[in-house]
Amino acid sequence: MGEFLVRVATPADADRLWPLLEEADRRTPIFTLGSSFRRSERRRARLVARLLDVERPIIVAYSGIRAVGYLAPPSTEPFVSASWRGLGVEVELQQFLR
Repeated sequence: MGEFLVRVATPADADRLWPLLEEADRRTPIFTLGSSFRRSERRRARLVARLLDVERPIIVAYSGIRAVGYLAPPSTEPFVSASWRGLGVEVELQQFLR
């Protein structure tokens, strides 16, 4: 493993994954953005439920305390924050599952 900590995400990671999911929203329609507080609460509840799903674990990469990328199987394509692309995060996320 390199300079990133890669591990299975837990519900405690929900708030740290949030900025990555918002960044992914701008590029893909996987997660839907909402401006209302109630919609945000429902979205967070869905994220926490997904993080609790042991059949489909989300793998997260950290640099310090900042989540910089994630892999959400069954997808084999990791999402990495724009400022961290090309630094090996993608490779470490994919190797974690091997």
